Amino acid sequence: MGMSHGELLLGFLLLSSALTLPVVHLEGITCALYENSSSSVSFPVSNFGELQEPGKIYCKESNCCVGLWSLFSGELQPLILGCYPKNAVCRSALCNPVRIQSQYHCFCSSDNCNANITLPQQPISPAQAELEGCAHWNVSCDWMEAAREQPRNASSFSDYTYVYVATIFLILCVLCVIIIVLRKRIHTDLFIRRRGEEQELQTVIKEERNTPPTTQVDGLTILQALKEDSLSVQLSLGNFHGRNVVIKCFPPALREQYKQEYRILSLLTSLHHKNIVCLIKAGSSSFLKEHYLLVLQHYPRGSLRSYLIHCTTNWTTACQMATSLAKGLAFLHADIWKEDVYKPPIAHRDLSSENILVTADSLCVISDFGLSVVLEGQKIMKRNTEDPAISMTGTLRYMSPEMLDGSLNLVLWELALTQADVYSLGLLLWEIFSRCYDLYADQCAPEFQVVFLEELGPNPTLHELQSLIVENKRRPQLPKSWGNNIKLVGALWETLEDCWDPDSEARLTAQCAEERLSNLCNPQC
Repeated sequence: MGMSHGELLLGFLLLSSALTLPVVHLEGITCALYENSSSSVSFPVSNFGELQEPGKIYCKESNCCVGLWSLFSGELQPLILGCYPKNAVCRSALCNPVRIQSQYHCFCSSDNCNANITLPQQPISPAQAELEGCAHWNVSCDWMEAAREQPRNASSFSDYTYVYVATIFLILCVLCVIIIVLRKRIHTDLFIRRRGEEQELQTVIKEERNTPPTTQVDGLTILQALKEDSLSVQLSLGNFHGRNVVIKCFPPALREQYKQEYRILSLLTSLHHKNIVCLIKAGSSSFLKEHYLLVLQHYPRGSLRSYLIHCTTNWTTACQMATSLAKGLAFLHADIWKEDVYKPPIAHRDLSSENILVTADSLCVISDFGLSVVLEGQKIMKRNTEDPAISMTGTLRYMSPEMLDGSLNLVLWELALTQADVYSLGLLLWEIFSRCYDLYADQCAPEFQVVFLEELGPNPTLHELQSLIVENKRRPQLPKSWGNNIKLVGALWETLEDCWDPDSEARLTAQCAEERLSNLCNPQC
């Protein structure tokens, strides 16, 4: 099995730096942690330190952070960020980049210094480049001072060139030997066992990092029960230190669901997106033994379904609701690195009009992440139809055809889960615009109907949905009375059809849906 270009370059950097960085015993620093899915490094970069939180790692035996970037379309994209994997000391506190072909790397010695890289704006002279290289690799540059005092002759320069070339050649030879040894070890039972132990250790560390708090939530008062069921999650309206909140109470049997939803919300809340529900507090209940609580921001207009049942909208309001919903889903699906905070892509897997909330100014907010999955690049060959991450789940009425018939793409399952979310988005957009009175010739919107209500009634079965959606490829119908603006209606309907396309790979991405809706609703922009 071959090694990737990113893995070869990282191995070269670690080998060559080992020849120049002094070995010492250190107390450690905090570094940014990231591994791009395209880097394909055979060992987890998080093995060389202790995970603190998403996107951060504590390097307990080194004061060196390492960063590796790739130049793509004129912009630097991070490939690998983490700890230097040995006892070493770096002089530079900043991430001063060194270029090798189309990639840049640095070693630096201040907290989170490898999260930022600054490219030089002006070309530098060879002498300056050599000085910076010496400083970067922690090598004495005293001989350069002597060079400035007296010029070297051509033969001495040639001697240095020969020594330099011979050193590089020796390093490459050693690197080739190491690569050959590693490739042979990949196919041995010993390597497989060690890899299994590493994965097990990573699982333990990840569980510890994402363990939700169990301390009691103080200052919380229950005002009104919104949903009561001793066997499922209970919802209540409450007051937390003077502000109205929604309380999700998980009984002991649903502790795993509590842990999963807490993990998702903790990844999302730190970035404060206005179209994602905000987690305020988490912990154990002081009034129900062995129950766990999520304290969430309260949105007084309730769920999207409740809002659409009681309210019609004009074109402007319908547009801002639809665009905000697509914007929230695009954020959820995105791989985001913002300053020192990292958010991996997340698939919701249960989008419905009951799991979308509405703000006071009629914006949509995505909630209910109990079935969501963090898309972290797990090995595809380990996925199968029995895996809970890709099994059929969610609200039947809003499920994509590939979820209904079990034909989800197991080769590209992470992409397939986001495509299934976009199918559900298309159905929700239909529900939103069906209550927009500006689209109807008589300016009168009909009563709200949940999607496929006419075709299947209020409680469709799996078999009925498979027959309608998968076999007959039926989708919501274009209302005949949408006729005020044929061009506008045509563009809107094309967007909806591209969201619920039977071919999942032909569907829009959430970001593309957001851009189309934004252009449609603001044609002057």
